[in-house]
Order: sequence, then structure tokens, then C-alpha cells
Amino acid sequence: MSKKTQTDKTQTHKRQRSLQEAAVDVSKMRKLSSSLEALREELSGISETEQEMTEVLKHVNELERILRETKRVKVTFSNATELELENLAVKAGRLVFNASKVAELVKENSSSRQYGPLGEIISTLHPNHDLAIIPEMKPEDAGFEKDGYHVMFGGSIDYGVVEYEKDADNDNRGRLVGPDTTSDFVFQVAAGHFFLVEAKRLLISGGLSAFVPEAVTQAMSVMSNSNQNVVRFCLSDGFRFIFFVLKQENGRYTYYQSTARELRPEDPAFDERLKEIVHLLVEWLHPEQTDLYQTKD
Repeated sequence: MSKKTQTDKTQTHKRQRSLQEAAVDVSKMRKLSSSLEALREELSGISETEQEMTEVLKHVNELERILRETKRVKVTFSNATELELENLAVKAGRLVFNASKVAELVKENSSSRQYGPLGEIISTLHPNHDLAIIPEMKPEDAGFEKDGYHVMFGGSIDYGVVEYEKDADNDNRGRLVGPDTTSDFVFQVAAGHFFLVEAKRLLISGGLSAFVPEAVTQAMSVMSNSNQNVVRFCLSDGFRFIFFVLKQENGRYTYYQSTARELRPEDPAFDERLKEIVHLLVEWLHPEQTDLYQTKD
């Protein structure tokens, strides 16, 4: 046997792959970038490493950009960016509340509905119904495609708020908050009456708008899992509330975003502002007022 044949048999070469052949999990790049940023902070002011760390981060950020622009990517909600939404041609529109209708909603319901926690309001509105709040709600991963670009979104949602019908055996509640609950159970029991809440810390860097891609991709995944054409959701830090409606028509997604409604404890009108937000949350859960807002592309 020739030396060349022996070499061919003993040496194996891993086939080079293209970025287009397999889904790339860009969340790992984001974790690497965060770790390097933390290391740079720790080494801040040390002249021997400062320039090198800057160069390393520049190359890592460029690599992340390349990976995000590949045809097949996997992205967790918390790492979603405007780039994924642009690649899927997701459009952004405005949700404009009708101030007089909001005022009417609060005035009418303050007398007819018990003012307090959402669950009590729902029980007053529909005596045989109740409310479940599901923390760390985890829908099934959902895939989306546009012009050859494929992305898989996954992760957990801070809170799913679900209205459900009470039953004698508490079967519905058990399927929502029991140890063996699944997203399929949630969507079956909710029967379309649910909305999502993405909660952030107060005074976060960049403001709430920095987290819009995260909230929108969550809503898109829930829409895919629940077979709904409309999903409502809210982005909040506890004092500011942005309301959204995501619509899907003929495979095209558009999200409509309101301006932030603020709660300030020092505001003399704090109680009225709080009532507005509470009743808007009820409306987001169980929409009844068709003229409460307008959507504008």
C-alpha cells in the first residue's frame, strides 16, 4: 500500500459548511458580546489592554452582524433587533387613542364595574369568568420566512394575562397555571381572550422603545401558536405603559404602537390616570369598544 493511500485513510477532513446550510443561534453571540463588555468594564483604564479590547469587540460585533444577515437564524426574544423585523418586512404603524372615548370608558365603567385588581373587574364584567396571570409564559418556538430568509423565535414572555371560564372542577384554571400546563392548553382555555405583558425595570437605559423588537417577536410567536390574526400586548416598566396591536393579513405583519401613558405618584390626577390604564388593560383582554382607538400605517 502506498504512503499516499495510507495518508488518505488516516486523515479525515471536516467539510467546510456555508452559513446558509444551518440555522445560526445568534443568542450565543450576544452572550459573548455581553461577557466581553463586562470584561472591558473591569479592565477599564488599564492602558495595556484597553486598545486590544476595543479591537476584539469591534470584530465580535462585526461577526454578529454577519450572522444576523444569514439566511437561517435562531433568535431568542430578548436578543431580537430591528434587523429581524426588517428582514421579515414587519411594518410599524401608529395606534392613536380617542381621548374622549377613553374618558367615556372610565366614566361608564367606574360605576358599573368594581374598581380594583383586574381579576375583580373581570369577575364583575362576566360573573362566570376569572383571570389568570402566567409568569414566564413559554410558547412553542415559531418559524417565519420572507424571500428566502428564515428565522426561528423562541424564549419566554414575562406575563401572559388570560381570561377564562370558571368550571366546577377548576379544570380550566389547572390547565392555565398547573404544573403540567402547556401553551396549547393556554390558548384553548383562553379562547382568544388574552394579552401579553413585557415588563422592564424602571429607568432602563434607552427607554422602553429599545425593547419593542422583543415584544413584537413575542406577539408574532404567540400569533403563530394560537392561530389568531390579532394579538394585543403591552410594554411597561410599572410607570409607563405602551399599548400594541399586532395584525396579520395575507402573511404580512404590522404592529401598531401607542405613545406611552405615564403614571406619576406626584401627579394630582394620579388616580384618574391609574383608572385609565386599568380599564385599558381590561379592554386589551376583552375588547368591546371598537372606536376606542384608530390604527394608522
